[in-house]
Amino acid sequence: MFHRLLSVVRRQRNSRGWQKWSSVRSGAFVAEAHSVALPAEAHVVICGGGIMGTSVAYHLSKMGWKDIVLLEQGRLAAGSTRFCAGILSTARHLTIEQKMADYSNKLYHQLEQETGIQTGYIRTGSIFLAQTQDRLISLKRVNSRLNVIGIPSEIISPKKVAELHPLLNVHDLVGAMHVPEDAVVSSADVALALASAASQNGVQIYDRTSILHVMVRKGQVTGVETDKGQIQCQYFVNCAGQWAYELGLSNEEPVSIPLHACEHFYLLTRPLETPLQSNAPTIVDADGRIYIRNWQGGILSGGFEKNPKPIFTEGKNQLEIQNLQEDWDHFDTAS
Repeated sequence: MFHRLLSVVRRQRNSRGWQKWSSVRSGAFVAEAHSVALPAEAHVVICGGGIMGTSVAYHLSKMGWKDIVLLEQGRLAAGSTRFCAGILSTARHLTIEQKMADYSNKLYHQLEQETGIQTGYIRTGSIFLAQTQDRLISLKRVNSRLNVIGIPSEIISPKKVAELHPLLNVHDLVGAMHVPEDAVVSSADVALALASAASQNGVQIYDRTSILHVMVRKGQVTGVETDKGQIQCQYFVNCAGQWAYELGLSNEEPVSIPLHACEHFYLLTRPLETPLQSNAPTIVDADGRIYIRNWQGGILSGGFEKNPKPIFTEGKNQLEIQNLQEDWDHFDTAS
């Protein structure tokens, strides 16, 4: 992993500067279930207070849906959402994914104005590296699709990469793609902003409320059983993230959801001696299986493991994700 960064950064790997990130805040828009009774019925019940569940609540409320209830077993954004690296890029291979990412980019930017909650949105741009001609051809295809739908991007030389991000080692590159309007965010703060906006639109949000099972009659959802009582509903949306599989099996008519949690690690440094600029481009090196972004003047860098290790294989996992024990041997396979 660290050959991609120049020595000024690599020296910090063995220092005490590698940090673990943990940042979760609560909002006044959440009604804690122990102090407020759950409604007896709702039009829609959403399970999960991460970025997916809060986004569903936000968009349904924007579309004019009423009587929406969101239930979170722990705290909002305290699951896998808070560990997300927060890289927002439109460089996707499918046009529909490119359009969705472009929409998210614009949405997260305006959420700060809509809610007054800082989402950590910074337009940094992204640079996608190519170590081989095959990779460069693939990037050229993505670049063409982006240009067709009106998203600025260009193929650039290794020399230009070094100019845009002077900490990068570019000796083995044959080219790259630059997407200047890509951005980074704080995923947990985005989820809180979405929840705040949804609450302002009438969505009722309850944390520390676990759904025990979904009630079904003749293939139709009729309600949910929680640890605080029942809620009758017409629609149920499973946004439980890494708990979605278990929740699906707990239905009165079980649903098998093809999802399981795996370990994924990234590293955080303290601010560099010469702090990295907040708008320094995000780096994605698919050939090297790593990504790099600015993090508070330092570096956040993670790897894409060839063989991810599953976690929580023995029964129900914990309520909220905690930092996993470091596994340097497995982490090095991603470098």
